[in-house]
Amino acid sequence: MSSKVNERILLAALWICHFLLWTFGDMFALMQTPAEPVTEMIIMIIAPTLHIIMTLMIVLSLKAELKYVRWANIAVPIVFLLFNVQYLSEYSEIWNYILGAGYVLFNILTIWNAWKLPTE
Repeated sequence: MSSKVNERILLAALWICHFLLWTFGDMFALMQTPAEPVTEMIIMIIAPTLHIIMTLMIVLSLKAELKYVRWANIAVPIVFLLFNVQYLSEYSEIWNYILGAGYVLFNILTIWNAWKLPTE
């Protein structure tokens, strides 16, 4: 007894998992530093932008034309994958590597499932 999951829902679920993991990583990183407000402009711009992109990918996966869904779900995770690998090279704490493995896993699963999408 196997049931097939709609590809669009699967891609949206993978983005939701990546989003939740990323948010947990951000919260955990903030707990590691003293309770000071974040004042670095780069963090104040990049973090919300990346979260907005992930949120838009959830909606895009469910509503856009299939050809756009396919290519967006191949291209965007590659960018996130490069970002995640660069992020992992900067830190040495074990929780960073565990979260990083999750980021990489969800990016690869998203790319793989998008690649398998029908072209029409």
